[in-house]
Amino acid sequence: MNQRLGALFALGMSLMTVGAATAQTLTFAADEWCPVNCAPGSEKPGYMVEIAEAILEPLGYQVDYQQITWARALLMTRKGQYDGVYAGTPEEATGFVFPSEPQGRYTIGLFVRKDDPWRYDEASSLKGKEVGLIIDYAYGDDIELQMERFAERRYAGGAKALEQNIRTLLAGHLDMIVEDVNSFAYKATELGIGDQFRLEKTFTEDNLYLALSPAKAPSHDIARALSNGMKRLRKSGELQSIMEKYGLQDWVQVHASEETVID
Repeated sequence: MNQRLGALFALGMSLMTVGAATAQTLTFAADEWCPVNCAPGSEKPGYMVEIAEAILEPLGYQVDYQQITWARALLMTRKGQYDGVYAGTPEEATGFVFPSEPQGRYTIGLFVRKDDPWRYDEASSLKGKEVGLIIDYAYGDDIELQMERFAERRYAGGAKALEQNIRTLLAGHLDMIVEDVNSFAYKATELGIGDQFRLEKTFTEDNLYLALSPAKAPSHDIARALSNGMKRLRKSGELQSIMEKYGLQDWVQVHASEETVID
């Protein structure tokens, strides 16, 4: 009996080893940009990370998340050293392979200190203002053209670029920050200073994607899997459950509600 159990155990371990060996690992990289992608391996790694896992792991893929600087993530993924980047846009990740269905959405906002009396009137009101940005981030043509013409741009880089900009703004060494509304609110709240700032103006609103390497042959297949998976997650309610974990809602449902109110 013991010999039989031993043989069955050995067979089970062998099958597990074969399964692990044949599972394809997909490595996606990005810098920290909560709530889209947060700390790898944490209880809340980011909603796009959880979306990728929910779609790809049932298909037999193993999803690995590496946190590096955004500029390096783009460069290494373009070369094929990573399979994709979290939270990419066609403007930032030119030439990458994109799913037809987005894995997130962003709204670019202009934030100032709560006690700052300054108000955004028109583009010229940015004249002489020091604006905090992040290296290699795209913010949309509208605000980028305005900043290029009127503002003094200051760039932060590295894994804690957003935190650095927020602290610099609070200290009075920047006049404002341009950042995704959800990401700014999430990070400022996490730092315990969320009530120290005011959203003064919003600009570009658009989709975010798990952008796939143009140097990897399976990228188009993975893109199709992500698009089909988004439809499945939305229909089943699993997408909404993931978003609620981060205090957010499915962006499609939000827009449907807004259109209903407008109508």
